[in-house]
Amino acid sequence: MAIAEQHNLNINRSSDGSEFNSNVHREMLILITEACNMLKADGLNYTDTDEPAISGELVRFARQYCENKDLSEWAWPYTIHDDPPENDKSRKGKSRKRVDIIIERAQRGRHPRVRFEAKRLKKPGFPASEYVGQKGLGEFVSGNYAPESNVVGMLGYVQSDDCRHWANKLLDEVQAKKQAVHLKKDSRWKKAGLKNIEHCYTTRHTRSTDRGKFLVYHLLLNFVMIGRQ
Repeated sequence: MAIAEQHNLNINRSSDGSEFNSNVHREMLILITEACNMLKADGLNYTDTDEPAISGELVRFARQYCENKDLSEWAWPYTIHDDPPENDKSRKGKSRKRVDIIIERAQRGRHPRVRFEAKRLKKPGFPASEYVGQKGLGEFVSGNYAPESNVVGMLGYVQSDDCRHWANKLLDEVQAKKQAVHLKKDSRWKKAGLKNIEHCYTTRHTRSTDRGKFLVYHLLLNFVMIGRQ
């Protein structure tokens, strides 16, 4: 998709400091949805594409979006990284864990960063249990990814049925495994209610290591071609 065809979204960020981070998170999620729209504009079939290939393309298009000088200025401070290593005290060099995507916003002081783990959602072979399991959401619960972050993201690449179908499957899976995923007692799977983002949900958890609390944005991206749902 040509750069000139990208959407020029107007993002109204509140000057209230208590709202700033939530606005930043919304902008990060918008970057991913816009990158997804650009990726699908070529009309190719992505229902059998593996997760690393889709994640890499999302990063490529998100960078194009951020670097387009004709877009609103809100996108310019963002950088997006594909398959970056996680730095922690227990793993060094090539033994470090690698999260799928990190989005970072440049600003004075500490830079807001959100790490995203991605999973395919498809029948057969890629069930909701893998998304919620040890190699999916479980990487954040265990502290393998983002051990000091209070906000993280999960991306669901929908390759069969539709986003609504998989949202219901994930709701049931999270509820069934609420102890394993350390779902907070006052939390439930619910719509995030973010403007310009349709299939986004949130859950709240505690880490199994240090009992630290964190919020998860679950963004479902539809890669099912029209007529094949």
